[in-house]
Amino acid sequence: MKKRTLLFIRTFKLLSAGGPVPPLGLLYLASVIRDHFGPLYEPRIYDTGVNPSSIEEIKTSLQQLSPTIVGLSTMSCEADLMHRIAAAVKEVCGSEIPVIVGGPHSKVEKERLLGDVNIDYVVIGEGERTIVELLEALQRGTPLSGVAGIAFRKEGGSEVALTAPRPPIEDLDALPLPAWDLVDLKQYARYPNWNGELKEGFYVPVVTTRGCPFHCFYCHNVFGKKIRARSPESVFSEIEHLYRNLGVREIHIIDDVFNFNPARALKLCSMIEDSGMHLSFAFPNGLRADIMTADVIKALKRIGTYKIHYGFETATPRLQRLIRKNLDIPKAVQTINMTADAGIITGAYFMFGFPSETRQEIRTTIDFAVRSKLDVAYFFKVTPYPGSELFNSLEEPGRTVESGDYGDYHFYSTARSCSDIPPQELNGFILEAQQRFFSRPVRLWRSYKKSPHKLDFFKKLVHIFAVMIQAYIIRKLAQAPKSDTSGENADGT
Repeated sequence: MKKRTLLFIRTFKLLSAGGPVPPLGLLYLASVIRDHFGPLYEPRIYDTGVNPSSIEEIKTSLQQLSPTIVGLSTMSCEADLMHRIAAAVKEVCGSEIPVIVGGPHSKVEKERLLGDVNIDYVVIGEGERTIVELLEALQRGTPLSGVAGIAFRKEGGSEVALTAPRPPIEDLDALPLPAWDLVDLKQYARYPNWNGELKEGFYVPVVTTRGCPFHCFYCHNVFGKKIRARSPESVFSEIEHLYRNLGVREIHIIDDVFNFNPARALKLCSMIEDSGMHLSFAFPNGLRADIMTADVIKALKRIGTYKIHYGFETATPRLQRLIRKNLDIPKAVQTINMTADAGIITGAYFMFGFPSETRQEIRTTIDFAVRSKLDVAYFFKVTPYPGSELFNSLEEPGRTVESGDYGDYHFYSTARSCSDIPPQELNGFILEAQQRFFSRPVRLWRSYKKSPHKLDFFKKLVHIFAVMIQAYIIRKLAQAPKSDTSGENADGT
């Protein structure tokens, strides 16, 4: 039987400091397909974050790869690129080739996506079980209505059919390990990511849970509000495989709330510590600060954790209640202090521009970050992700969201604000926060001592101060009085 090439394309647009990371979701899909179909399908991955990404270059790659089926994984802010790639697939490979779209964007725009004639099927939510059933139905010619978790056009092409929702995968241990051989891991180490500098030569992202039990109203809620956790044994087995067989020495845990269960975290740490593996760990996605314990911090330090980020968002109790994060700020401060005192690089994420947020509340958050023991702070503008409660709340008179056009739905958009503060002014607050936070000598000294690579620290420092100087000049020019030309004659005299 002829082998069929299933080409997964990950769309990527560099919109902020976070560069491309290995496409973990697609690697899981590829592994599941191998597991289920054997040699019938040959999964391939084309990541536009690390491969040539112009449409003409992608067309050339499509001609060379000659796929049988194409799957596109995209975020909402990359949707315009995804539509152009779908059109290129049909142009190069023929109109009959199936094009499947998945990823975060498909969950919120499932019906709208099928308005594009170049898209045939939409996978909604977790795709590991769905992709297998969809491929089987296409292969056998059985009705697609029996495949849960998809959208497709009915016969005739004008009406969209939505099948029953796909239940979340409860037994995450049953999933095979990602197909790491399909990507060059070292290639991703050349790009910046949310973690910042690496301690080792390259890294691998690992997910140990899916879902988040908290109800922050700005969250796009990709994996649901129930924590589903892999067993410590399953996670340890994956880490040991990466260490022994792939030479991996740095792991980035990218769960939403890795520390939701301290006993589970401690057991995993104990297994890693007892194994004798020498690893470096980082948590770039942000842990929950007010549920962190001293025992977990100590255990993470013992297994080689050198960096932890916490999701903080705002330092004002009123806004914590408004956004329903409900972070216990005093407890979170204790966690920051414990983490920093343990010698771990301690970072936090903050956001400006929540609905009803005042300028004084923004300054309160900036003051908090500046005076804290944080080594790193990231300041962003609030972004109304499609599908979030925040996004839906903005659909009201005088404050609308342009559904279907998400090109500027990123942290530094100059065209969008969720508050009454203009977007350019919010960007000014971000620059002010960065300048004040990174210009404190005591913080620079602490950061230097913790930095895994001293030369890289100085390079980073030069870059930070260059950005500060540039931002200062831009702000001064913007504040400079403009000459009064109201008395000029029509000829300019």
